[in-house]
Amino acid sequence: MNKKTKIILLSGFLGSGKTTLLKHIMSFDIDMSDTVIIMNEIGEVGIDGMLIKNMGTDIVELTSGCICCSMSDDLQESIEELLERFGPRYIMIEATGVADPEAVSRAIADADFKDHVEIYKTLTVMDAECWTVRDVFGTLFFRQLKQADTIILNKTDLLEKDEIPRYLKEIHEVIPGSQVIPAVKCRIEPDVVWLKPETLDRGKNPSDANRREIQPNDLGIFPYFDSKTGTGRHQEKIYADTNFVTFSFSESSPLDETAFNRFVEEMPWELFRLKGMVNFGDRTLMINSVGGKTQWAPWEGVFETRLAFVGWNIDPDEYLARMKACVKK
Repeated sequence: MNKKTKIILLSGFLGSGKTTLLKHIMSFDIDMSDTVIIMNEIGEVGIDGMLIKNMGTDIVELTSGCICCSMSDDLQESIEELLERFGPRYIMIEATGVADPEAVSRAIADADFKDHVEIYKTLTVMDAECWTVRDVFGTLFFRQLKQADTIILNKTDLLEKDEIPRYLKEIHEVIPGSQVIPAVKCRIEPDVVWLKPETLDRGKNPSDANRREIQPNDLGIFPYFDSKTGTGRHQEKIYADTNFVTFSFSESSPLDETAFNRFVEEMPWELFRLKGMVNFGDRTLMINSVGGKTQWAPWEGVFETRLAFVGWNIDPDEYLARMKACVKK
């Protein structure tokens, strides 16, 4: 194997929506023939696996135990067999609701095949209503959140409008540096899943030292972005729920880089999505900001600013006015 297989772990407490997320991922307009899914359930009968077996991706079910403890050997054996038989590009693991993602990662890191795999990303789904009673669930609940590269705050449609920004603020305070995305039925954009988390850093651009710049062929951003309209192709479908707001900004004149960077740094948590091209006059950059973390990349071919925004219960006019204020005088 010349390239390491990337392992994506889906974590989350019981009933949070992990299988819903997995079904949504499998519905993406993307070829997943090089992806294998491992589903772990506590019970002897794999109910969740039955729900998605007809969606066109190879699935391995591990039942009657948890892969972070009693079934860690079975997990290692399954991954090793998958590597030998298929050599997949991705292995996506849906853990049980009581699994510790750190223990799962440790079991993979200790296996004989460790040099052939990369623990690429951990996505943790959280039922939004559980946040107010989080102390009841004990340390495992918080470990699942703290180990996440991305936290999907699911079932936000069940909350009051003013609770969403408060929860986002509180989560960022409890888990500094986290990437948090509100969602309904785990509907998120593809690049939230496929984008490499280590390259995300809020408010910094490629002019900063020691910055890894993604390239246009990196999986995660560009395949899902329409450079003509400045919007994600799946955006309207994904964010069609009540209180989710989508809007765009286009400008032919260059933006002031200092003013725009300040805008990005000051974005509230409820304005959780910003993506597009930004023209600073001397260069055009691609920005991809998700749930409080921002990634920049060089961009060629489009020399005007085209940005798409997604937020929760926000006033688009307020942020469009702020964007107008970023235009160079």
